[in-house]
Amino acid sequence: MKSLPFFPRVVLALVGFFAMATSISAAEPKQTTTDGLQDEPVKLLKAVKPEYPFKMQKAGLIGLVRIECIVDKEGRVINPIVVESNNPWFERPAIEAILKWKFQPGRKNGRVVNVRISQPISFEPEEGGTELWQSTKGKDHAKLPQEIRWDECPVPIASTYPVYPAEALLGGRKGHAVVRYLVNPQGRIQVAKVLEASAPEFGGAAMASIDAWRFKPATQAGKPCSALLQMEFDFVPTGDPSVPVTYELRDVVREIGRKEPHIHALDKLDAVPKALSRRPPVYPSVLREVGQPGEALIEFYINEKGDAQLPRIVSASAPEFGFAAAQAVATWRFEPPMKEGKAVIARAQIPISFKLHDDAKAEKKPAPKETQP
Repeated sequence: MKSLPFFPRVVLALVGFFAMATSISAAEPKQTTTDGLQDEPVKLLKAVKPEYPFKMQKAGLIGLVRIECIVDKEGRVINPIVVESNNPWFERPAIEAILKWKFQPGRKNGRVVNVRISQPISFEPEEGGTELWQSTKGKDHAKLPQEIRWDECPVPIASTYPVYPAEALLGGRKGHAVVRYLVNPQGRIQVAKVLEASAPEFGGAAMASIDAWRFKPATQAGKPCSALLQMEFDFVPTGDPSVPVTYELRDVVREIGRKEPHIHALDKLDAVPKALSRRPPVYPSVLREVGQPGEALIEFYINEKGDAQLPRIVSASAPEFGFAAAQAVATWRFEPPMKEGKAVIARAQIPISFKLHDDAKAEKKPAPKETQP
């Protein structure tokens, strides 16, 4: 089923591929101690320039990423989490870079303290660039109800790709999903609905992705307004712009498919990998009205670089909690798993619990649980 002509869609920007010079910049962070304002703010001593993803550079795409993290008493960056990103491809380079930054610690009442900072990092072509996502009006946009008929389209400030359902990817199955959603005047997803899905897991994955989006709201006559948008996702095992399957993910899938896969349980490693970045999951929009607590158990793989790959829903109190948990786990990063001094692939499980708060954030339990390969 194709989109109805009067419903606007968010689409991938059509860009030409050409080489161009680029620049990467980081503005001064906003700071506060974990228990209030500090007397002496942290000071950046060493910054490592993030790597501009090659394909994004060639396409001339702009990346705007904002990271929240803790600068500890030794000046190290702890648990950097992406809170805004207009292009998911820039998130890992930004996290990789900021984990290498070094700060002079902040002080409060003369004592060194932990400081929470919000750090923007931008990736910009020097000759002007293009946004990855673009919203377009349908030809009958004027027939929409007045309250959702926008003049200026909503602009994504936090976006994600769906996580390819593990069993479908391992089985080489393609899929398709169409999601329609309402962005409120605050730029949040107010309600979303799967219009079409070739299988339930593809619809669930698409919904979990959309729930994590945030926008600079649409405007009507210069004032924020609601906007009804629609997105289509194609799941293809070889990879597709709407649901990427990275080379790193393919390597894990290939290893799992071997007769004797070299995948290790956590208790067989030199040490349990330390978590470096763990974004909390988003409470599913379709469950907000009821607001019940929930839980999910997620199995995933940590590859040689420390990236979480192929999250699989082992169990969930509601399917939506499982998809939301998998969506978050796919962004996590750890120290590389080591066995006898060599980086390897490890398998882990983690339970995640959900409680609906005013900001609709979900809570998670802290420690992975080992499982046998």
